[in-house]
Amino acid sequence: MASSSRQNQLRLALEIRRNGSVSSIECDYCLLNSKTCYIMADRLKCSECTRIGRPCVNLSWSSLDKTREEYEAKVEADEKLLAEVVLRLLRNKKILKQANERAKKKALCLANEMREGGEEVDSIDCPAASVGVAFSPAMWSTASMLDDFVATVGAGADDQELAVAASNIAQASVGDAS
Repeated sequence: MASSSRQNQLRLALEIRRNGSVSSIECDYCLLNSKTCYIMADRLKCSECTRIGRPCVNLSWSSLDKTREEYEAKVEADEKLLAEVVLRLLRNKKILKQANERAKKKALCLANEMREGGEEVDSIDCPAASVGVAFSPAMWSTASMLDDFVATVGAGADDQELAVAASNIAQASVGDAS
């Protein structure tokens, strides 16, 4: 007995064959195997490709348009998510930079107080400073862009400037990946 997913596959293939129409442009599989290529407007696969469970490479305009629309929506959603993450990262880097500056000022102040009190002050290395973190070249590039942004705009940037910068960095990162 066939599994339920296989039965669904066969049922869908039969539905496409019954309710669909013959494609004016056959898919690769139907063309190579001399099969009649039945398609339905709301399906991306022909009946034969659905039946055997393989990808359907159809060169029809409607199939191409559906694929483009589907992936344009996915790219837009991913770019929006990436912009949100970059915006959050920029804010966190800005806060971290401010916190580090305050920590340095506080350390200098404490060191001066200790010197005024007659104590000798040695610089103490931070044990965490020697811990390495591995990043890919793309991550280093993105981090470099973020550092440059924070250095030039960072402290005085408002949320609108950060959002624009996040969007630009997200688009640049997507462009670098392709």
